[in-house]
Amino acid sequence: MPDGSGHMQPYLDQALEGSGSFAGAGTDWVDALRRDGAHAYGLHGLPKRRDEYWRYTNLNALADEQFRLSDGAPAIGLPSLPHKLVAELATYRVVVVNGRLRPDLCALGELPDDVLVSGLEDMLTAAPARLEPYLGKIIRLNDMPMAALNTAFLNDGMVMFVGDGIVLDKPVHLISITAPGADAMMVQPRHLVVMGKDTTATLIETHITTEGGSSFNNIVSELHLDEGANLNHFVFQEESKTTVHLSGTAVAMAAKTTYDSFVLQSGAAIGRSEIRAYMNGPGSDCRLDGVYLATDKQVVDNTTFVEHAAPECRSRQVYKGVLDGQSRGVFQGKVHVMRDAQKTDGHQLSRALLLSPRAEIDARPELEIYADDVKCSHGATAGELDEDLMFYLLSRGIPREQARRMLIEAFLSEAIAEIPLEQVAEDFTTHVRQWLVDNVDAHAGQDAT
Repeated sequence: MPDGSGHMQPYLDQALEGSGSFAGAGTDWVDALRRDGAHAYGLHGLPKRRDEYWRYTNLNALADEQFRLSDGAPAIGLPSLPHKLVAELATYRVVVVNGRLRPDLCALGELPDDVLVSGLEDMLTAAPARLEPYLGKIIRLNDMPMAALNTAFLNDGMVMFVGDGIVLDKPVHLISITAPGADAMMVQPRHLVVMGKDTTATLIETHITTEGGSSFNNIVSELHLDEGANLNHFVFQEESKTTVHLSGTAVAMAAKTTYDSFVLQSGAAIGRSEIRAYMNGPGSDCRLDGVYLATDKQVVDNTTFVEHAAPECRSRQVYKGVLDGQSRGVFQGKVHVMRDAQKTDGHQLSRALLLSPRAEIDARPELEIYADDVKCSHGATAGELDEDLMFYLLSRGIPREQARRMLIEAFLSEAIAEIPLEQVAEDFTTHVRQWLVDNVDAHAGQDAT
């Protein structure tokens, strides 16, 4: 369905047709929020390469194939998770299947008083007034067209409220399962986290796909951090290569807050993580790190936007990628320092390792600074394995496959070492090692012949 500007608006008709049956329909502010999402997406349509934050990631697959909204969560059990240490970790477990909460698979017993973890659908139906001050308040719909589409489909996902002064004793593990059928299927989950004053919590996300047809997973998360709140956020994206995985996260940070994020992406045909952090209060600290691994014709995109709107805030970004086959990596990172944000300290770094002459990296770090008293820097590098180091290891009798793995692991270890939770760091390291065995050793053997 073309609009006046020539963009395409696939899926908007499904949102408009289904809006009357979505949770909370008939509540004025909920209806208005969905209309705002539909309007913003209708004006913009599916992102094209001429759009600033989408110039390196082609979404033609979404225009070529007509994905239909999932009609509910199938009756499947909890599959084996790809990271064993995290799976065995004591957590509060939340399971979402095809964008819908599955209470029978969740494990939320003994949550502390003044902590609520629930389904968005239930909250929209039973207690919409509690959501009104937060839901849809961070996402800038005109800047995030896929988040606008998600807002038009607003229906279910996870909601977490952490009351003032709470230090959550265990991580919350959000397991997102895409279970497609024979036909192309899409899901539009929406998550909301509200952290009260002087709170501390850890959120782990696992995204996996069961066997089936092609799927489109369009996730949006809004994270509200009140004064003194601290949130560790670890994301593991290992969806199948028949999946388009788009994730948009918006974080509002009040004074003296800490947001520490790490994203590991190695799945999906197209995997995109977009994080927008708004540092609205002085003395806040934002850390965005990530590792991405791609082979064949995968596209893995990491896009970040950090807005320093208050003084004496600090942000750090380190993203490292390994690209093989005909894969493409994307890093777009922007640090925006507003006029009143004096004494800002903001840095970003992108480094990519290309294992194949057909692999490609597009990196665009950017600083936009309107304050005078700041320390900001950015950098981007890309290259091949160091032949001198490889020769040194081979000369010591180390087999070529093992030598390559050692050098690649060393390259990625700097980023993974920043993960403060030991079990997550170990599992991410184990996953990297297995990925190298499964995807890189064959090429090492070819190189040796």
